[in-house]
Amino acid sequence: MTMDPPVSVVDRPAVSRNRLPSLQRERGQPRRQAEWTLITMVGFVIFTLLKFEPMATNCTHHLQEIARNSVQTHNNVSDLTQFTSCGDAVLDNFDKQFDQKRLERVKVMSSRLGDRVSFDIYEPEATCFSEERFGSDVRYRAFGDGPKFICGVDFIAHQVAHNGKKCLVYSVGSANQIDFEKSVHTFLSGCETHTFDPTLNSAFVGEEYATFHPWGLGEDGVVANKRRKSWEGKSFETVFRRLGHENRTIDVLKIDCEGCEYDVMPPLFELISSGRVQVDQLLIELHLGQIKGNATKLKDFFSGADKAKLRVFHKERNGWGCGGTSCAEYAFASESFLREANRDSICPKNISSV
Repeated sequence: MTMDPPVSVVDRPAVSRNRLPSLQRERGQPRRQAEWTLITMVGFVIFTLLKFEPMATNCTHHLQEIARNSVQTHNNVSDLTQFTSCGDAVLDNFDKQFDQKRLERVKVMSSRLGDRVSFDIYEPEATCFSEERFGSDVRYRAFGDGPKFICGVDFIAHQVAHNGKKCLVYSVGSANQIDFEKSVHTFLSGCETHTFDPTLNSAFVGEEYATFHPWGLGEDGVVANKRRKSWEGKSFETVFRRLGHENRTIDVLKIDCEGCEYDVMPPLFELISSGRVQVDQLLIELHLGQIKGNATKLKDFFSGADKAKLRVFHKERNGWGCGGTSCAEYAFASESFLREANRDSICPKNISSV
């Protein structure tokens, strides 16, 4: 068998020297393309920055000016005419929704459902973004019977602390349970608080937190009796006059007088709707037992509140008494106060980076 001689290295075909530069060019082409792409991108960025720098600078200055104005506005929140731009579109939409809910409820009040002695159709129509249950020594720990739902605690406190607001709180009905008065003293420091109750059998224990009056709210001069006590009723108009509060805003009016609400509130609603009195919030327990099947009294109450431009923002059945169905806690806020409290929740209060 004959075998071919091995091919030596010398005998292998050599790569042409003319071919080497071609290979090098082919291998270096992707790198050069990448370099040109990078150079083009950098150039475009530089061109863009140079062209739009004045616009960006003006935009930045404009945003800083807006931020500075927002801070200044919040510092002058007592003058609400300076604090109207932030969130207006959002607040307008909410007001329209609140109005629609109220309108639908008013329609139902005129139907057969409105003739029922029940709280079923009287539902919250509005929302307070800063709503909280209020009435304990620890913030947000107000549970059980007694605490009330309130709107805008921090908003009120800021006005009192920084804008010289004179805050006024009424607490009608006490039974010497002073958790509400203590909460006002702790979290709304600076508010002037007055407590009214003609039925106490011992000295009022909350003198540190409120000024006490052994007065019963009712129709002027009409004698009322309860818990072996009797007294002549005083209307809110009389109370305002006696205390020199005729031109004061009642920031929070809390009432739990076991049925007197149907006598004392309609005249107060008239005072509010006529512009003679301003009440920002009404926290009240309504009782069905005292109206003895008269649904008209319930309708008159809510119609009066509507006329006074008070919105229901919370409702809670009293599960600790009244059989769980015949008493309900309602929280109302005036349309004007609710709008500004909600504005305070959604608008920036401090822009530290400016």
